Amino acid sequence: MKTNYKRKVLPVIRYLEKNYNQPLNLSDVAALAHLSPYHFHRIFKAVTNETVADYIRRLKLTNAAQMLFHNDYSVTYVALEYGFSSSQSLAKAFKSYFGLTPTEIKNCQTFNELSLLLRNSKIGHTLSKEGHAAEGERSYSFTCHQQWSEVMKTEVINERLLAYTRVTGTYGEGYETAIAKVCQWAGAKGLSDGEIIFIYHDNPELTPSAKCRTDICISVPQGTEVSNGIELKILPAGGYASIRSEIRGKSDFGQYWDELLGQVVESGLDVDERPCFELYHSYNPETEVGDVSFYTAVKV
Repeated sequence: MKTNYKRKVLPVIRYLEKNYNQPLNLSDVAALAHLSPYHFHRIFKAVTNETVADYIRRLKLTNAAQMLFHNDYSVTYVALEYGFSSSQSLAKAFKSYFGLTPTEIKNCQTFNELSLLLRNSKIGHTLSKEGHAAEGERSYSFTCHQQWSEVMKTEVINERLLAYTRVTGTYGEGYETAIAKVCQWAGAKGLSDGEIIFIYHDNPELTPSAKCRTDICISVPQGTEVSNGIELKILPAGGYASIRSEIRGKSDFGQYWDELLGQVVESGLDVDERPCFELYHSYNPETEVGDVSFYTAVKV
């Protein structure tokens, strides 16, 4: 039976619409969708095309703008009402999102004047591209993936023994030393033909970037002994959804992870708690061009 993730996320949407301006326990919010906190954030973004933080921020800013337009409150009062530390903090957020200052919105006298201001602003150009140029604020809609640049497949992979070293910090940064360490160790052991795998343990929506854990791994045969800070672990067998893509820069990685999760959502596959990982068929660190498969655990 397919999982309807849009239906699972809908109670969260309704909850956030009512409580976006209150402190949120994200574990409790994830429970509304009957998902673990780790998978909830990834599924939420795949369904809505926004992170939870971005979704809440948008609701705060659009409602703060309406409050400024409809009422004679000061910018400072509205800023504090919506959880900003000062009017300057709100102004910075407005400039980033709308391309306008709170005062410019506050000074509009009519809906026509506000509509014209928004259409000519940063957010107006964004809405125009999305087909919402006539709306005063962006409405919620589920993401609809019409065509994928890569085709997802599902498979059951066998258990792998991995030799690895761990990197703790922002994903994508500081990997060079760890890769060199693993490859040097594997070369000395005559194991350089193993599969290169990066395993990701944390969701940066939940975990501070400085605490995110990546295991830089190479597959090795049973009986392998490790030393010099190299450890052993098992990549568990099980079902995975995957896409294989040509990478032409570091910015491509996030795009393909989003694409894979989007296809999982559209397919209605049940996600599983085993770690997600990248398998490197080839990669040139100088050109940042590579052939990479992205895997996320599913129940098949």
